[in-house]
Amino acid sequence: MMLEIISSVVMGSIALYAQFKKTGATNDSDKLNQIFTNSGLNIRDGKRTFTTQLVKRKIYPWGVEYRYRIPLGRSFEDYKAKFNHIQDGLNNRKTLLHFTLTDLKSLNLKQNLIHQIKELLKKKKATRKEIELSYDGLLKIKVYNEPLPTLLHYTDISLVGDGWKVTVGQIREGNQLILHDFEKIPHMVIGGATRYGKSNFLNMLITTLLLLQPDNVQFTLIDLKGGVEFSDYQDIEQVVNYAEEPEEAEKALRSVVKEMREKQQQFKHRSVKNVQEAKDPTRHFIIIDEVGELNPSEAITKEERALKESCQTYMSQIARLGAGLGYRQILATQYPTGDVIPRQCKQNSDAKLCFRVQNGTASRVVLDETGAEELPEVKGRAIYQTADRRRILQTPMIETKIIHQAIMPHIVIKARKEPVNEVKNKPDGETRTDIAQSGKIQFLD
Repeated sequence: MMLEIISSVVMGSIALYAQFKKTGATNDSDKLNQIFTNSGLNIRDGKRTFTTQLVKRKIYPWGVEYRYRIPLGRSFEDYKAKFNHIQDGLNNRKTLLHFTLTDLKSLNLKQNLIHQIKELLKKKKATRKEIELSYDGLLKIKVYNEPLPTLLHYTDISLVGDGWKVTVGQIREGNQLILHDFEKIPHMVIGGATRYGKSNFLNMLITTLLLLQPDNVQFTLIDLKGGVEFSDYQDIEQVVNYAEEPEEAEKALRSVVKEMREKQQQFKHRSVKNVQEAKDPTRHFIIIDEVGELNPSEAITKEERALKESCQTYMSQIARLGAGLGYRQILATQYPTGDVIPRQCKQNSDAKLCFRVQNGTASRVVLDETGAEELPEVKGRAIYQTADRRRILQTPMIETKIIHQAIMPHIVIKARKEPVNEVKNKPDGETRTDIAQSGKIQFLD
């Protein structure tokens, strides 16, 4: 028995070694050095060559982080421009296989070792490494053993949040879920080209807030894509303002600012500074999908321009004053240009979420830096940036049936108020007033 095990180990080791030799598998560190040289990232000064010097290598369960000192004359932008060269080089077929001690420990000596090695090789061949670049005085290259999933279902994350925390997405490091806390960062700007996940994220956000805080959340929903995204929520009790056109948006935003000013006076009268001190559980979310439709520079008439300028003024007031009063503003656009998002709104939004965009200019509008234009063409892939951190993640995909299940318990019939003495006969003999008093219909302004 022992002889069989030893024989299997020897044969397996020979097969594994032969496969390494056949594929030319090498250390990623050596591979990166070769890529830097071949890509022209090193600098030659006369007879001297200044290279990208490896300072530190740290191994994690998810992969390896390399830290480099870049040569004088090179910038981080030079390395970002070579992103595809670096990632594709690491995935070169001849060097794709990278075995770890964990892989070898997973082999069961009591079973067919050759078969196990073949299966391990198949797995390794199917795995594509992904990288991330960053710079903090040293060039950091994170090389991940496993790629980020291209699809994350909403049902897979469940409701891991509490309070006013909402899942943003999953990162590569340990497959962790990243939560956004609207109590700590009240306002958010979202950008991304069409069909990459922006509107799906807004629907996921609204649904999650409904499930987590049905009694405390209020919404002002402004859907400037003709009601395509938010029409399902129009008749739920938590929606206090709803708009699909700029004229309606102006009225809705004016109503929010008026309410906000009244609450400000109440807090002043009570000598409290914010909703936490006031023990006010209500949070009012103002969510605008396609804020670019409120851009005054695109107005045709003077009246339209004045209307859109008014909307932007209200949005700026909410951004400046709303946080401590319990108002959270989320502005989303698929056309990130310099004048789409009001300056004060962006300055007061410490959270940015950007899906893939067409160019670096659009990325800078949302994130103040490039990068979103280099995201892979994967729906739901985005960059989530706060004041102290920037992460690439996969946002959850929510299905329509889940949205409908969440809103069904909260639907009310919103109708115009009519004089109570106006009687409308019903087939069963009831009047409209009778039905209202019986609780079958709830009238809202």
